[in-house]
Amino acid sequence: MPIISLQISDDLLERFEKVRNVSGFNSKSEALREAIVNFIEDQEKFENLEGYKIMTISLVYPFKEVIIDEITEIYTQYKQIIKTITDWRIVDKKIELILAVGEFGLIKDLKNSLSKIKEVISSIHEIIID
Repeated sequence: MPIISLQISDDLLERFEKVRNVSGFNSKSEALREAIVNFIEDQEKFENLEGYKIMTISLVYPFKEVIIDEITEIYTQYKQIIKTITDWRIVDKKIELILAVGEFGLIKDLKNSLSKIKEVISSIHEIIID
């Protein structure tokens, strides 16, 4: 099995160790392998989607004017598929929930554009209506 090297901040390592211990993983390697598998599966589930979709995109980021300006610019570019944005400010963080409706390719581009902004954590979920 290949070995990989990873550099992270002391704070991130401390948080990782806390979660790893609570989650019952016996080693860092075991926890990281599980995290990598989850990351891959999360990315792969959207690889072959196509067509008209209804999806939510969740964002969490520090309440900073420069980040808000970048996000607002992206929202302007994708206004044709953004149906609503709900947001909350909790202490120094901003949480947003975006409802996007349209071709999956455009929704994916929106999510990827938002993900590229430093300090923005995002996730995407499909809404299935039977």
